[in-house]
Amino acid sequence: MAEDWDMYVDWNPWHGCTKISAGCLHCYVFRQDEMYSAPTRSDIIRKTANFNLPVKRRRDKTYKIASHKVIFTCFTSDFLHPDADSWRQECWDMIRQRSDCIFYFFTKRIDRMAECLPSDWGNGYPNVMVGCTVENQAMADLRLPIFLQLPICHKSIMAAPILSDINLRPYLSSEIEEVAVSGESGVNARVCDYNWVLNIRQQCIENDIAFRFHQTGAFFLKDGRTYRIHRKHQLSQAHKANIDYKIGRYFVPETIKFPWPDDTYHPGKDLSE
Repeated sequence: MAEDWDMYVDWNPWHGCTKISAGCLHCYVFRQDEMYSAPTRSDIIRKTANFNLPVKRRRDKTYKIASHKVIFTCFTSDFLHPDADSWRQECWDMIRQRSDCIFYFFTKRIDRMAECLPSDWGNGYPNVMVGCTVENQAMADLRLPIFLQLPICHKSIMAAPILSDINLRPYLSSEIEEVAVSGESGVNARVCDYNWVLNIRQQCIENDIAFRFHQTGAFFLKDGRTYRIHRKHQLSQAHKANIDYKIGRYFVPETIKFPWPDDTYHPGKDLSE
């Protein structure tokens, strides 16, 4: 399915974050900033030059981001971070304007979502998918009850980086469209135990919810042996495990209906005009 990777676009309207739970310990944002000697501290949230990327246009007036893309939103920060409160409404406006694309963000601050929603949110924008991140049982029990009560059209649980076995059964209602599991990357990564991954997969199958094994992480424990997985192979090795369940085209749950007829998708073609 490599031919479908051009389906995805990254949009980081702001950059930087602050650590709030165990999953943040070896945050990739901090690691990358250090690697590239970023001039600003990673815990200082600041707008990026791509703040208005979804509505930028070319000289011919077409959008720089073509129609029918899945836009990964704010993956170098947290979309619900309080330091971005004054900018978020502009983002909601752009998301509403680009109803021809799907916007996907995940957050460790799901407790803030209700106060961060736009006035016309209603039961949720149909082109927005929200992932609630849980790295262990404590965070699952804290965040997921809040998540389930929120009006969101497309809900995903992100067990990432998974740090322990997690029982998600109390939270796998029909509102959850996907559960994804990832190990931790980086030289100081904590081990991802394949048994944890398989356990969550089984829970999803029992509840007929889509499951995706997204990446192995840097240290992967399987059958009593810990493997060191190079960063460039962590996605492909997870895919080779062939344990995804009800994951369809473009690596999204089969239940997700794109806001356009499937047979109209043409990579790179702008159909928004």
